[in-house]
Amino acid sequence: MELVSEVKIIKQITLPEASLSLREDGIIHVFYNNNTVLDVPLQLRMADAFNEITDSQKSYFIFEAGENVVITKEARENALKLEDSTPILASAVVANNLAYRIIANFFIKVQKPKGQYKVVANLEDALKWLKSLSTQV
Repeated sequence: MELVSEVKIIKQITLPEASLSLREDGIIHVFYNNNTVLDVPLQLRMADAFNEITDSQKSYFIFEAGENVVITKEARENALKLEDSTPILASAVVANNLAYRIIANFFIKVQKPKGQYKVVANLEDALKWLKSLSTQV
């Protein structure tokens, strides 16, 4: 089964730092652009965009980042505070290089997100994991 083939995008939000796409399978794909600094003000704008693209309905999210994306310490600490106000049911974080894998795994161990959260190597693995969750409900 090919999961990464062309998929219809139902709705899209584009910010200078990121793009959010609502896929026809209901999964939200978030891509942070190269050289983005994810700080608290951007994090708050992204949380608003998450609610807008999902109509505040709990949804599955894929997070992916371009090169040199940095998350500030303040944003990492603030992430847990935002969890209850965002529509994220589960997050698959695509970490396609060692640096991103280390950061993402560190976040899981230190911050302990409340929701389901998995670090994967590529988009196909993210889709497989999220789709396996939807069959469990």
